[in-house]
Amino acid sequence: MTDHSNHSVTNAMIDTIFKPRHTITRKISADIETIERNQFLIENILLMPKHEAWLKREIAVERAAATTRIEGANLDEAAVRALVRSGKVNLNENERANINAVGAYAFVDYLSDLPEQPLDELVIRQLNREFLLGIGHEATPGEMPGMYRNGQNTVGNHYMPPNQGDVPGLMRAFAAWLQSDTSVHPVIKSGIAHLEFVAIHPFWDGNGRVSRALATLILQRGGHGFKKLLSFEKVLWQTRDAYFRALDRTLGGSYRRDYDATHWLEFWTQTLVAHTTALAAKLTDWRRMMDDLYRDFDRLGLKHREIDALMFAVKVGPMTRSDYVEIAKVSPLTASRDLARLVDQGWLIAEGRTRDRIYHFTSPESMKPAKADPRQAELFDPSGTIAQE
Repeated sequence: MTDHSNHSVTNAMIDTIFKPRHTITRKISADIETIERNQFLIENILLMPKHEAWLKREIAVERAAATTRIEGANLDEAAVRALVRSGKVNLNENERANINAVGAYAFVDYLSDLPEQPLDELVIRQLNREFLLGIGHEATPGEMPGMYRNGQNTVGNHYMPPNQGDVPGLMRAFAAWLQSDTSVHPVIKSGIAHLEFVAIHPFWDGNGRVSRALATLILQRGGHGFKKLLSFEKVLWQTRDAYFRALDRTLGGSYRRDYDATHWLEFWTQTLVAHTTALAAKLTDWRRMMDDLYRDFDRLGLKHREIDALMFAVKVGPMTRSDYVEIAKVSPLTASRDLARLVDQGWLIAEGRTRDRIYHFTSPESMKPAKADPRQAELFDPSGTIAQE
């Protein structure tokens, strides 16, 4: 084994359960109280199942785009959304990373509903496989997705993870802690799990993505699922400089079992406060706006399935005929007729060729005067977006 004595860990230390060091400061306690309030509010906002499904589709895109962009991918949410819709088969590496991330988070959501499945090394290895399927390393001995690294890696230009020979023991200790320590608040546990996983960096690739997915899984398993609408990855992408600084300040230059996680946890709880507060506001606005829009669209004599489609176009974004088929539960032929009618009436603008056509919601200003309704004009601004109250 190569000698990395400055960060090597003795076997005696790694054959025990991982024991994190941290202090629950007043700031962390206050943040957890805020997160708990947001959790209660979000879980008690009544959403129609179909609307919740729409939101989850968007969250899948947000998670994938953000977690891959943190690692250097260059597709934004609009590009990932279009990619998911396209069904494209021949993918470049950035596209494959995002499609894999969508699948990996679907796996996380699935595991969240299986409390009998322990959060063990098998789950962690499978998460790594989900993120790296078809990306680069399959043909390289010792670098297969889901296999612990067989050499030394580095993080950035300055952090040295533990020696590869220590990784199996460290991961056993980490997995034992994940399964055994039920006294830790899920917010704290998710933050520590993210941090320790990044610190060990057990795989050649995909460590950051797995660490964030694991944090989501711990929160959702721990009764803090927020309707499975969490996308803190987006906040981490938006504040990535502070994110990396918090990791750097906590971990230092090389792996140590005795690092103090307090500073990182203050950043982590602050991130979750920001995200869950924004999510609570978004869902509250969504419910109020949906009630208003259903009432006003219904007055215009639209069919309920057409109203659903317009709601989707207003709140989620441009839709395809396939989207309409799924939303309205109709045949492709009926979907084509309905969409043509909505275009003729001025509610939608069609863009692109028939097979790949996308339908955008348009403002009442672009409607034919005979179709206009003065009540409707109050709901929309001239740009075609919902007027904010």
